[in-house]
Amino acid sequence: MPNTDISWTYIADQINRKKCTPVISNQLILSSLYPAENVAIEWAKSADYPLADSDNIALVAQYLSVTYRDTYRAKTEYLQFLKQRYLAAAEQDTSINATVLDQVRRERGLSLSQLAGERLGYPPAGEQANPLNLLAAFDMPIYLTTTPHLFLEIALRNLGKRPRTEVYAWHQALEDVIPPEYKVDPDFQPTPDEPLVYHLHGLDEYPDSLVLTEEDHLDFLGNVIHDFREIGKMPNAVRNAISSSILILLGYNIRSWEMRVILQELIRDQPRRPRSVAIQLDPHDMPDILDTDRFQEYMQMYLAQDKYRFDVYWGDALSFLKQLWETWQGT
Repeated sequence: MPNTDISWTYIADQINRKKCTPVISNQLILSSLYPAENVAIEWAKSADYPLADSDNIALVAQYLSVTYRDTYRAKTEYLQFLKQRYLAAAEQDTSINATVLDQVRRERGLSLSQLAGERLGYPPAGEQANPLNLLAAFDMPIYLTTTPHLFLEIALRNLGKRPRTEVYAWHQALEDVIPPEYKVDPDFQPTPDEPLVYHLHGLDEYPDSLVLTEEDHLDFLGNVIHDFREIGKMPNAVRNAISSSILILLGYNIRSWEMRVILQELIRDQPRRPRSVAIQLDPHDMPDILDTDRFQEYMQMYLAQDKYRFDVYWGDALSFLKQLWETWQGT
């Protein structure tokens, strides 16, 4: 289905007006970081997950949380699994210095962001095939994300920008977990050179902060409804961006927990927000979709409802960003 409803020039103009806000999924980060495998499915295999929906990280995490009777253990094992998979892939990457890799293996307590990003240089500076590098190159003051990893911040710093990271405390106990430098600074005014990267689902350095299990998503849902409307719980710049700028949803699957919560509680019923764009993978690449044409038609009708007001781009995030970049460069 052609993407005839996308107004590229209009979106580019809104970027110039600082009225365009990307919303970046964790799946986009994982797909870029592990291009050769589906991390969710591999983690499910390693955990002996017994059900068919092994591509759903929230359900796999919920299963382990119940099995262990320990949510924290499930989260730390997930993060450890990600590090192990990245190190295994790094061993096959001839561009990574073997001595550096050996030193990294010996370090203890590194988060995935520290290991892959700070130590091993992900994302590689200047690599235009990486969507994070393209995202960082746009003049955008605010980035919203549901990934717990800090690779976007690294891409921004690679371009000489000075991003500020803030984290949403989605349950009260996180007030004691998240250090002061990641909490809301009411005096901070984001700009394209000093953008705000706002993490809704925690940071990988603090496993307790992750929104990972199915129950985590339900708790997050219950709290974000209240906190979005209460002054001081979220940065005013974030609240204004959600309610009055074009949003670009990148990497979200309409059937995922991430997408449901973003749509239902942060995005819907914002009458001042312009029509926005949701990037969805071509359903022809989804084997569980029985009738792709009807699915596409339904998705476009669903997201076009007045309470959402999204046009749909059918394709991958990198292709969308490349076309938007070309248009923006011409404005």
